[in-house]
Amino acid sequence: MKSHSKFAGIFVFILALVFSATVEAQQPVQIQVLNSTLAATDSVQPFWFTANQQGKIPQNGSFFNVTDIFIGQNHRQEVNSAFSTTWGINGVAALGSESSFQLNRIFAGVAYKGWELKAGMFYDSIRYAGLSTTNGNLVRSGNARPMPSIRFSTLGYKSLPFFKKWFRFKAEYEEKLLNDERYIDAAHLHHKSLYGKFRLSEVMNFTLGLEHFVMWGGTSPVYGELPGWDNYLYYVLAMPGNSDFPETDQKNISGNQLGTYQLELERRFQNFEATFYVSHPYEDNSGLNWHNRTDNLVGLYVHRFKGKPIISDALYEFTYTKQQSIRNSSDRENDSYFNHGVYHSGFTYYGRVLSSPLFFPVKMIDGVSAGIQSNRFFAHHMGVRGFISENLQWRGLITYVEHFGTYQQSYETVQKNVLGMLETNYINPDFPVELGLSVAGDAVNTTGKNLGIQFTVGKSW
Repeated sequence: MKSHSKFAGIFVFILALVFSATVEAQQPVQIQVLNSTLAATDSVQPFWFTANQQGKIPQNGSFFNVTDIFIGQNHRQEVNSAFSTTWGINGVAALGSESSFQLNRIFAGVAYKGWELKAGMFYDSIRYAGLSTTNGNLVRSGNARPMPSIRFSTLGYKSLPFFKKWFRFKAEYEEKLLNDERYIDAAHLHHKSLYGKFRLSEVMNFTLGLEHFVMWGGTSPVYGELPGWDNYLYYVLAMPGNSDFPETDQKNISGNQLGTYQLELERRFQNFEATFYVSHPYEDNSGLNWHNRTDNLVGLYVHRFKGKPIISDALYEFTYTKQQSIRNSSDRENDSYFNHGVYHSGFTYYGRVLSSPLFFPVKMIDGVSAGIQSNRFFAHHMGVRGFISENLQWRGLITYVEHFGTYQQSYETVQKNVLGMLETNYINPDFPVELGLSVAGDAVNTTGKNLGIQFTVGKSW
């Protein structure tokens, strides 16, 4: 209860600042209403209808009508302005075999000269035109609904004195609450990141980044009350635990520690731009030393073609996670990505993985996550976006995945998945509403085929 009240107090304080401030040139208030009808031939929705949708679309059920309403206000366009605010609220109602309503976003933030303090439930920005399987980051996707958070960060990249011409950085520091039904009750999730962008030439940039997450605290049915704020630095600094911690944390490292190295190379050509990127995972100390060097997300994104061509953005990704730091046949201790011996619900929230949605399925026992059933896989993925006409946009995703289970429980039969989606959107300022039509399908060697269709009507002000 103490940690919940801390979050609530800071959120109320920021909210008061936002609504009491009078800021010139603030962005106008935005209102968006979307209504989607989804139907599938199976008892579950196709993969790409539900993956990376911020937890808004239910997975189980053959028919749903989903209404999504948002009202909010963004920061002023100039991020280095003296003072700026943002706020928003978003509700999602799903009617179907199992109807639900969730408050997906409610947030408020204040910014000063490119630094931001933000609290509530909010989304991360979407990269690579929404074509990536996981927003270019193996550990950090938009697959699950956002959790209550307090974040202090830069707004994009910032320059440093004396380095303005060739170096910029961005950083985040935040605390989150895992307030869903899970094995460890009322656990926390700490997160921080640091990125540096180096200008190599007039047309080329190189970015190096580090993401760090720690699942900590809470109440365990085995260990009781786990170390909390009094031992906060053990978690944040990734240290082995003291005598207050479970024996496994004393021998290894405190909490459930994980993250990624992020590398990105951007190159501008005469008629387009290309970005090559790598996301490399680590669990505890494993992976930091590159013993799992073959496990990576590797991608190439090509975009900014001249005009509005039939293909404006194209992306290819290869994901491989089978090695997991196993060195040889005699050393079989593995990382078991996004599962954990103490935090049995793993890196999940409300039954969805927080990492790449290609880590599936989540094992559910009596409505509580019991971790990820298969974290050993390889996948090829392609995404394409473009314009059929000035007002008619399209996007296609196709993914091939082979799943092998985990080292602890391998699949007897390798699960081979083909997952695809094609969507079109008609957006015309002279037309009263925006229209969307999508078709999706899954073909799995162990379960068969599943086809789905989605029709969306929307309006923005």
